[in-house]
Amino acid sequence: MPMESKERAGIARKLMDDFAQRTGLSGKGGATKERYLWTDAFAVQTFFNLSRVCAVDVYRGLALKLIDEVHQHLGRFHPLDIRKGWISGLSEEQGQKHPTAGGLRIGKKLAERKQNEPLNERLEWERDGQYFHYLTRWIQALLQAEQETNKKNYATEAAELLDAGRKFIDKTGSRIRMYWKMSIDLSRPLINSMGAHDPLEGLICALSILERVPEKASRLQPIIQDLKDCCRGLNWSTTDPLGIGGLLLNINRVVAIDLKDDELPEYIRPEKLLTDCLYGLEAYGQMHNPNLSARQRLAFRECGLSLGLRVLARLKEKPKESDLNLNKLDHFIYLADEIEEFWINPQNQNSSTWTEHLNINAVSLAASLVAT
Repeated sequence: MPMESKERAGIARKLMDDFAQRTGLSGKGGATKERYLWTDAFAVQTFFNLSRVCAVDVYRGLALKLIDEVHQHLGRFHPLDIRKGWISGLSEEQGQKHPTAGGLRIGKKLAERKQNEPLNERLEWERDGQYFHYLTRWIQALLQAEQETNKKNYATEAAELLDAGRKFIDKTGSRIRMYWKMSIDLSRPLINSMGAHDPLEGLICALSILERVPEKASRLQPIIQDLKDCCRGLNWSTTDPLGIGGLLLNINRVVAIDLKDDELPEYIRPEKLLTDCLYGLEAYGQMHNPNLSARQRLAFRECGLSLGLRVLARLKEKPKESDLNLNKLDHFIYLADEIEEFWINPQNQNSSTWTEHLNINAVSLAASLVAT
C-alpha cells in the first residue's frame, strides 16, 4: 500500500538528517572533507524539497551550506595532489568569486591517474578527475538554488561551470563527440568514450542557463551549437534504471524551458524523450525481479528510476504546465512503489550493497520520497 505523504517526508527527513551528520553539515564531527559531487547535487535539491514539503527552514540552510562546502572542497585540487589551490588556476581571491570556473572534482578518494600511468579499468573507478554528467547534475542544483533564493550568483556559477565543461567536447574526429572523464585541470581526457546522455544533459543545462542569464548568450551559443551537433541522430533509449530515471527528469527540465516545441531541436523535445523512456521502461519492467535479495540490487540506481517516475507523476498533476500525454507512465508507477518500500525496509538497509554506498543510497531514496 502506498505511503502517505507525511510518512514519506518523515522517512526522508531521517535519511537526510543522518547524511548531514555523517558529512559534517550539522552537529560535530563527520567527514567534512569527503564531499562527492553526484551525491551532494542530489542532496542540495532534496534539502530544498524537504524545506518546502516540511516547512522547515533548517533544510534550506543546509542546502546553501552544502553548496559552499562543495565549492570549497571540490573546486580545489585533491588533498593528495602536489598542486594546491583552485583547479581553475585563479588566485585565492578570484577563486572565491568564481569557484566553478575550472569545473569541479568528482570527489574520489584516490588521486587522478598520472599522465604516463597505464589505465587500470577497475582502479579508474576509484580515481579522481571530472565527469561531465556530474557537472550537469551540479548545474541543476545551482539553478534550483537560484530559483529558491532569487540570487543570480548561483545561475552565474552554473554558467561558468558549463563554460568549463567545453573542454569535454572533442572535435578531432569525423564527428563531434565528448569525453566521459577528464583530468582535474581539464587538460587531458582520462576516458575517451562518451557517456550515453552527456550531450543531451549538457544541451538542456545550456538552454536552462541561457534563460536565467541571457547576458551570457555570446559565451553560451558556441557550446550550445556544439552540443546540438553532438546530440544529432542519437538515440536516448536505455534499460538501465538510473539512465531511465535521468531521462524522465530531463523531460521535466525540457518542459520547464520557455521555448515553443518548434524552437527546440527535435531530438530533445519532450515527446521524443518520453518515447525513449517508455521503450526502456517496458524492457526494464520485464527484467525487474522484486524477489531478488538486497545483495543483488543497487539502491541508488533503482531510486534514480523511482525519483524520475515521481517527478513526472507530479508534472501530470499540473496540466497547465505541459500538454504532454503522460498517461502511459501510470502503468509503471508500481515500480516506484516497490523500489521505495524495498529500500525503506531496515533489513535491506543492513545489506552490503546499501552500507557500502550509504550516502548516495540514502540521498537517492530521500529524493524519491519527497520528489516535487
